[in-house]
Amino acid sequence: MTVELQFPQFKLEGDTINDILINARSRTIAWGACVKANYLSDEEANYLKKVSDCADVKERVNVIVKDADIYAEKMVSLLSSTSQDDIIRFVLVCMIDTLVAPNSVFPKQVLGISHLDPSLPYAPLVKLLDSKDESIRLCSAYVLTLLLTSSDAAKKGNEKTLLPLYNFITSRLLKSANLDTNFDGLQLLKELLQVKLYRDLYWSQQKELFPALFHIVLEKKGELQMKYYATFSIWLLTFIPSAVSDLNEQYPAIIETLYAIAKDAVKEKIVRLAIDSLLNLLNIPDRKDRDKVVKHYLLANGLEITKQLLERKWADEELKQDLNAMLDTLNDAVATLTTFDEYANELTTKTLLWSPSHKSEEFWYENIDKFKENNWRLLKEMVALLDENTDDQKRLYQNQAIVCYDISQLIKGAPETAKQLDKIGAKGKIMNLMNSPNSNVKYEALRTTQQLVAMSL
Repeated sequence: MTVELQFPQFKLEGDTINDILINARSRTIAWGACVKANYLSDEEANYLKKVSDCADVKERVNVIVKDADIYAEKMVSLLSSTSQDDIIRFVLVCMIDTLVAPNSVFPKQVLGISHLDPSLPYAPLVKLLDSKDESIRLCSAYVLTLLLTSSDAAKKGNEKTLLPLYNFITSRLLKSANLDTNFDGLQLLKELLQVKLYRDLYWSQQKELFPALFHIVLEKKGELQMKYYATFSIWLLTFIPSAVSDLNEQYPAIIETLYAIAKDAVKEKIVRLAIDSLLNLLNIPDRKDRDKVVKHYLLANGLEITKQLLERKWADEELKQDLNAMLDTLNDAVATLTTFDEYANELTTKTLLWSPSHKSEEFWYENIDKFKENNWRLLKEMVALLDENTDDQKRLYQNQAIVCYDISQLIKGAPETAKQLDKIGAKGKIMNLMNSPNSNVKYEALRTTQQLVAMSL
């Protein structure tokens, strides 16, 4: 499947932007007073007054489009020169109304002023992303997105403009505690990610940018449309080869999350995006690595969820085909799944469970040598969970208790484990957990500490 570059007319939705647009259109500005205060020249005031005197938005747009080249130059110039919020807000809203008008030539006119100065039209808009006024910041991000996703601009990388815009969307919008603000950010982001060049640039900065989007997806925040935009953004990212590798390795919880989205979604379009994203995440050249990811799908209950989804009635024939493709892949792999795969998956997802493998003497007897491989890599991963930085206190306590228990099993089967624990500074961590406020953690830490002390005698 390929993602075609398409540029449908984008309009930011939601109460926040609607309120900003309505208030800015209805607000009266004394243009003569602005001239007297040297905020505007006579010529600038006359052009803006001609727009503000119009009866409705359609008439305003017609006035601007009639002299599009003049208005494009003057509006961008004003965004650079004036410090008055009312004027800036008025200009930004006029630009938005004209940019989103059907078959508008205004984007081309605004982009065309770069012949006057290569930094235009983007530089003043990027600067306004740091405005103290929230409405100006959002409108500037909206205008930037409309310009960058116009067919003329999208043929270029525009890195100097995109990076500050991505940072704004991430830090100011997606990380906000306000759902409406998150919704605004997701809309802008999914629009930008539809352009391949912009997707690639976003993922090149994924360590700083992606966690905010990932958190929204993990938390399943917001209403139906917000979930759609979040899943749509993930789907777009799964077309980047490096993102497929990074998502599987650095964000393994994305698999359980996408299956949960597909299972719970009431809209076909969301189910389709989640399943297609999962299929894209299997586009791994190395067969061994792909098999490992498929096993993760099975351990995320993917086979059962896929079967449940196939039992539902779907109008979308391609969705049925995708689900059948997923089913075939998982059925082929299910026979190869082992208890050690299940254990390794718990470590990968940093979510340990009291699954049968932990309490099985046979499991530890058969797999003890695997914990010694690659310089005791798995043991180090286990120890890292003892003091993981997480807000999920319940999961942390469970991980700590199970790690202590598992280490005690390793010591039984491989006494040299104690020396390795000493080498990596894990003994002190385990002993400190005897003071844990959680009784299960305290008990398991005490039992393992007793073993360690006995080994040293």
